[in-house]
Amino acid sequence: MEKDKKNTNQKVKMHKIMFAVGVGGVIGLNIVSWKSVAFSDWYIKNIFPVWLNTYARLTSKIPFSIGEIMLILAVVITLFGIGFGILNLSYKRKFQKAVSSFGKFYAWTVLSVCYVMTFNCFILYHSSSFAEKYLLEDIASDMMIVSNSDYAVTQTVKERTYTKRELAILRDYIVEKCNELEKQIAHDDSGDAFYDGNLVEASRQAMMKLGEEYEQLDGFYVTPKYLSFSEFFSQQYIMGYYFPFSMEANINAVMYITNVAPTICHELAHTKGFIYEDDANMIGFLACIHSDDPFLQYCGYLSVLSYVNDDFYESIGKNQNTYRRHVRISDGVADDNIFLTREKWQTVEKKAVVKTSTVKKVSSTLMDVTLKLNGVEEGVLQYNNVVGLLLTYYDGELY
Repeated sequence: MEKDKKNTNQKVKMHKIMFAVGVGGVIGLNIVSWKSVAFSDWYIKNIFPVWLNTYARLTSKIPFSIGEIMLILAVVITLFGIGFGILNLSYKRKFQKAVSSFGKFYAWTVLSVCYVMTFNCFILYHSSSFAEKYLLEDIASDMMIVSNSDYAVTQTVKERTYTKRELAILRDYIVEKCNELEKQIAHDDSGDAFYDGNLVEASRQAMMKLGEEYEQLDGFYVTPKYLSFSEFFSQQYIMGYYFPFSMEANINAVMYITNVAPTICHELAHTKGFIYEDDANMIGFLACIHSDDPFLQYCGYLSVLSYVNDDFYESIGKNQNTYRRHVRISDGVADDNIFLTREKWQTVEKKAVVKTSTVKKVSSTLMDVTLKLNGVEEGVLQYNNVVGLLLTYYDGELY
């Protein structure tokens, strides 16, 4: 009896040591990645592709979103644990042994999730950006939003300052491309754009083509999947989602069709180690406009139109007379530059359990907090930084 008790104590002690070592490992990896960009870059180049070419290949073969199922399971298991714990207390710890076993299982599960999130997400936040690797070359990419009395600049890239004039040129160029390509796009009797072909695969191929120019984007790509609960994600105004724990690129199934290609390319960029949202926006834009498909090209320019147009409008002090002197966004482009059609919004609202305004507010807050916890000071405003990347990309070509 004494021997059994001694063995049990040794097992408990060993379990605690192993768990402590595991926790230390997660903390250590995150500290190193926060402290060393070189380590994060090395990890993305040498280790991250291993998960992509093994684990992600496996999850990619399954036709539905594993990430969504994992999220549901996480909620169910957590609620079960809370309920089981309350039940145990109500019955004077009658189920203490079972609760203890469940607690160990839950702790190890959380630790495993922390490792997966660290490997497939957290480390990526501390690597060099797409701009630093491929756009800026010898120019340091210390980007920041600058605002002054006359809104002289939109983005500053160290010693390179972009003026209102250059922003106006970029904005007019994007509008002209949208207006031009919209005329080449097929629309149905109701005026909605449509695509005759496999848009998911066409978008995936566009990313593979872009990989020929940018090394980190080369190689295997997962198969993008539509979200089963797209209506709920629509309430959050989410077009796509990269699930780090399943390494899947998921996209909203009910959003307007012109959002599909850029979103697929955006989420696929995350699976290649580019976790910053402005980087993913830029990569999605480049993949689409470099495609041979006019529909993808149109969607690419359309994906950045609002960002550039809004920044330009702010830069001129929201002066309507000045705004009207620039290239007009055609009615067709304006109609295609939407998130959901009116009919889809009605469907979303009918299925909604919680008000869309509430869901959006909570989602936006959580996303903002998550980004800031990972060192992204701008939070959700990072999406807007694609304007700075566009100004840099067209530097020497348009101005």
